[in-house]
Amino acid sequence: MNFSIKTMFGLTVVASVAAVWLSACASSKPDAVEGSAKSAVQESERPKVMPPQPSTPVTVFELKVMSADKQVRVVDKPTLAALDFAAYFNNPIRQAGKDEKPENYAGKMASAKLAEYPFPMLDSLSEHEPAVVAERQPLAWEPLSKILYAQTGNDSLGVLLNAVEAVKWNEPEVFRAFQTVSRLWGVPLSDGSVEWWVEVMPALWTGRTVFYGKLKLASKGETAEILNYYLTGEMNADDAMNWARTLSSYWYPTLNTDLEPHTAGAPWEGDKNRPFAVMRGNPMGTPMWVAFEAPAFRLSDEALRAKRTADSLAEAGEVVPVNRALDTSSAFRLQTLASVEGSCPENDATQKFRDELLKMLHKLPKEQNAWASNGMLWFRRNANYLTAGKITAQDSLHNPLPRLLELKKYLDSLGVQLLVVPIPVKEEIYGERLVEGTAADLCVNPAGREFTREMLAAGLDVLDVYPALMAAKAGDEPPHFSYQRYDTHWALPGMLAALEQLASRVTQYSWYSESGAQPGTLNMQETKTLREGDLVAHMPDAEKSKYPADTLSVMKIFKGTEAYKGGKNAPILLMGDSFTGVFESVDQKSGGPGALLAYATGLDVQVLTSWGGGPGVYHRMMKMKKDMQSKRLVIYMMTARDFWQSPMEWDGL
Repeated sequence: MNFSIKTMFGLTVVASVAAVWLSACASSKPDAVEGSAKSAVQESERPKVMPPQPSTPVTVFELKVMSADKQVRVVDKPTLAALDFAAYFNNPIRQAGKDEKPENYAGKMASAKLAEYPFPMLDSLSEHEPAVVAERQPLAWEPLSKILYAQTGNDSLGVLLNAVEAVKWNEPEVFRAFQTVSRLWGVPLSDGSVEWWVEVMPALWTGRTVFYGKLKLASKGETAEILNYYLTGEMNADDAMNWARTLSSYWYPTLNTDLEPHTAGAPWEGDKNRPFAVMRGNPMGTPMWVAFEAPAFRLSDEALRAKRTADSLAEAGEVVPVNRALDTSSAFRLQTLASVEGSCPENDATQKFRDELLKMLHKLPKEQNAWASNGMLWFRRNANYLTAGKITAQDSLHNPLPRLLELKKYLDSLGVQLLVVPIPVKEEIYGERLVEGTAADLCVNPAGREFTREMLAAGLDVLDVYPALMAAKAGDEPPHFSYQRYDTHWALPGMLAALEQLASRVTQYSWYSESGAQPGTLNMQETKTLREGDLVAHMPDAEKSKYPADTLSVMKIFKGTEAYKGGKNAPILLMGDSFTGVFESVDQKSGGPGALLAYATGLDVQVLTSWGGGPGVYHRMMKMKKDMQSKRLVIYMMTARDFWQSPMEWDGL
């Protein structure tokens, strides 16, 4: 079965829902054999353990604790395996809040002996580190299992490791994980297979100590080759930055992460630390920072001075100011205002939807932030937004309207247009899937629509993409939707529906005809990307393996033979949260809103993304004073959920 969507971009998107994504190095051999089957093999016929590679260090990273909320993790050799382990192992951003004992924990099996531990997927349980893993580099299991699934199409390793973390010790009502797989070792055997050993770290509140075991799984096929490259292939500086950017984007919904503005290789928290990336996380209301450093990417004092000189020269001479004239017409704004007025009344149907949604939220364990129904995963924060009260009645740190008006006043003073583009949450578009019995055309978010009206009435130019996204879902052919089914973000059909409307709006500004627009100068190429939904991490451990990564269509934009990226002289600045970054700076890249807008309008588009949330991005814009000399339009695109009780406060400019 295929689905097609025609758009103003002059293309047809076609994707096969029956296609199975396999990479070029996927094997046709069976990938796994159960450990129980191996027990029948005579001891003399067992494959031998291969010696560890001397080039893979046992100590993966050096930890430098700068303060209670800041640390640097230094990897000597920047392989993907080393960087992943440095990011995942005992990371305080990931560990925040997990040491507190759950209220409903009873300790039913607290006195169980090791031999009684309920882990049927493990053999050779031990309280001591097995000799077979000595001198072998430990791994972070989550990123490796995703790579193996992407490369081989087999998710056996991820399923079993999820099962280890999902064991509830006869207390299934406790949502929080009783234990995590803190370290994984892949041990190559002489027959080309790989056996897996794990270190299991019980949660502090269980009172149990660390233990070890061997998975009842031996991976075959290309696994050994993939593992070897994962352990030994070194990344360059650009690859490492892409790794950090992608990691921050995937962790954002769960851990509220973002990359701090930082020159790769420059000093941070003292001259001796020269990380290539600094990640900020705020999962529990208290920010903390973890920086990643590799000697190969450090800048010497001389190189740093040279870079700063080059950056200063570029800053001084690269941006070409433009003569700007604001489009002061109110016609578009008033037309949009008229279309929003009375379009989403509160009535019995919306009240019933709200009541049923509140019941769902009440039934969820307090720590569970996502749940599944009707083929999709849903996000608690998005649902909370749909139950919001009056948005402009929030306190001054959470009411967005004064801050947006403040931003408009500032940009007006520069002669730069502001266009606000709130992106409706998936739960708002698919209300009929979220709450059964809801009409597919019911506007389920009166408070959110009222805030759109208030922004327009206050004088803000707002692009209302809600009607376009509601219309786009008519073309859905499950499992393909306008939004990603296991993710908070839109898929290509939804993005194209919004971008068609956005491109049309840009071309209507009075200054567009004299902006030097050159439509048709960029090229478009259909491609695919494999993306794990960002909501999967919020699901109960026992259910995570039910939601594999999706193969998504992407329309990648090229300038000649190079992937498109807007520069400092771009007349348009697209700024916002992860909706500006998905498909743009991660997941195939150059196929997100910025690149598609440039393709459609013929105007260069510079993109500024804050993975930590939309409310904070305009502070970064304020530091781009030189770049702003070339700008005619700032598009502020972000998820509408941050209009209500955003964890990132709406403070002043």
